[in-house]
Parts: sequence; structure tokens; C-alpha cells
Amino acid sequence: MIRKRSVPVALGITLAVALAMVGSARADRLNVVASIPDIGVMAERIGGDRIQLTTLASGREDLHGVPARPSFIPKLNRADLLLTLGLDAEHAWLPALAQESRNRDVMEDHRGWIEIYHGIEILDIPAVLSRAEGEQHPEGNPHYNVSPAAGPVMARNIADALAGADPANAAFYRERADAYIRELEALAARLKRAGERLAGVRIVSYHPDVSYIASFYGMEVIGSLEPKAGIEPTAGHLAELAESALENEVKLVIYHQAQSSRLPEEFARKIGAVAVQFANMVGAKKDIRSFADLQEHNLRVLLEGLDDN
Repeated sequence: MIRKRSVPVALGITLAVALAMVGSARADRLNVVASIPDIGVMAERIGGDRIQLTTLASGREDLHGVPARPSFIPKLNRADLLLTLGLDAEHAWLPALAQESRNRDVMEDHRGWIEIYHGIEILDIPAVLSRAEGEQHPEGNPHYNVSPAAGPVMARNIADALAGADPANAAFYRERADAYIRELEALAARLKRAGERLAGVRIVSYHPDVSYIASFYGMEVIGSLEPKAGIEPTAGHLAELAESALENEVKLVIYHQAQSSRLPEEFARKIGAVAVQFANMVGAKKDIRSFADLQEHNLRVLLEGLDDN
């Protein structure tokens, strides 16, 4: 038999009072959960001490395959807002967790489930909206967070969500967002100039997650190692892609931190290109702690890859 340890009455009262005080302090702040670190660092920058922030993904995972940890459920249960990329980016893991949390507000299609893509021009919208054969992008490409141009839109949408949920602090959120957006706009302009050499460079990606960064810098995506998002490549597909890549003089083969380097490196050698590992989220590397870090890191590795050709 397992015996429960008794707690002295005085100590029990002290603990209860302390917990009640912590709960009261936390209740004064908006409880925000972010699906990925990109959103979390932006929400923290805009929300400051008026929000209590929890970020679910670490940034090292595949965005579509973040492990659905049981510890996420109580965090979602207490959330006022759940900030997501949307466009089914987190479809494989987040809606089920939100449902399991029993917090109706943050379930998909409810008021606390916030998708921050609105205002971004969505790329790669398929002619047929379907998840058939494992398609992970049925509503268009959700990987806009890797483009410097997306930052101001993401920040504005986050500020609007915080202000809507917490009207008493709306002016605070919007003032901080305005300052942050000016920084993000300056960042995008600076990186655009620094990345001018990438214009016209032809690339192949592992997963169709480079469209937005390619568009920003003027690179041309010839194809992806995956024939469709989430579908394992076949020998036939790779042979056809290699032929096209050779014809188009592809310079870079791009993959991210959660993908094996073996296939992109082998494919790059076959076509005389350079394999480049970019980061698809904040937190992908220890030194990528902010949205600006993410964008600066990715430009650096792309330019280094181009120099190695």
C-alpha cells in the first residue's frame, strides 16, 4: 500500500494562499499559446508583460509533424488564444490536441483559434482542394514564415488578435506592434538588398516549403524532391527531376533541419549543385532566437551555398 504523506495544516494553508496569489496574478494576463516559435517570439514582443505565453513546438521539428505531447493539453485548456500559421500547417497535430483540451474557445473554427496568414498572398494553391495521397498543402502553401516579407503581416495579425481578446490593453499592443513592424519592414528592405545575387538562381527543394523565400529573393523553384508535399520521392520522379535540374542549371538543393541530409546531398552531387540546409522555424538552431535571426540565417546559408558552386 502506498501511504500518502500528510501536509501540516499551516503549511497547507500557506501553499494554498500562494497558489491562489499566483493564479490571481496570471489571471490578470492574457493566456496565449503559440503553435510555433516564430509566432511565440512575435507575440512576446507585442504582448510584453500583459500576456502569459506558451509555445508548443521547439523549432527543431518538422512543422507538419510536431510530436503531440500530452503536456500540451493542460496548456491549451487554460489558453485564451491559440495563435497558428493556419492553411493546415499544423493540421496533423494541433486540432486534435485542441479538441482534447476541452477548451472550446481554442478549438479549430472557434473564436480563440487564430490563423495569422490573412493579408499574405498565398502561393501554390492547388487546382483541386484535396488531401488525397497525403497532400499537406490543400489550401495553398503555409510556409510563409520563412519570407522576410511576411513578418509585418504576421505581427499585425497577432496584435489584432491580442487587442480583440483584451480590449483594455489594445492601445498597448498596437503601439508595440507599430514599432515592431517598422523594424520588420526595415529588415526586409535590408535583406532584399543583401540578397540581390539570388535573383534568377534556380533551386530544388526537398519539401515545397521554399516558395515564399524564393519569391522574395527572385529565385526560381524548378521542383521538389517530394513529388507532392508529404509524399516520399520515387526513383522515377527523382530521375525526371534530375533531368530538369540539369537542363535548368540548378545551383542549390534546399532542405531543412528536420530532414535527412542524405538525399538532398546525393541529388545535389548528381546534378552538380550544392545542398543547403536552411531553417524553417525560429529555434531550428540555437542561435536562431527571433524572426530576424531566422531571416538573416537563411540568407547567409543561401549566399554561402551560391559561393560554393
